[in-house]
Amino acid sequence: MTNYLRFPDESTFRSAAFVAGLYNEPEGDEPGVYIQYTHEHAMDIVGVIYNDDAVIDPDGTVVTPATPKAGWHVNYIGPLPEGWSEFLVTPVAPYRVFA
Repeated sequence: MTNYLRFPDESTFRSAAFVAGLYNEPEGDEPGVYIQYTHEHAMDIVGVIYNDDAVIDPDGTVVTPATPKAGWHVNYIGPLPEGWSEFLVTPVAPYRVFA
């Protein structure tokens, strides 16, 4: 079963992932790394989701860009890490799903 999560922002998610042992902090010049897939879980970091409200002229030029939906979105399969249940949401039509 997919758990749909909406964290307030990327920083909150990164902190929660670190506490859950699912994020390794950067070392030296290396970037931080999320542990997205193991035998016990799969994590799809969707990030920002945009509304379908962009205005595009007939030439394809963006007149008004799409507005972002609130939060930082993550799809997660597996035992939910402690404290993550407060970020669960139930979208009517998920933006992105596991195949």
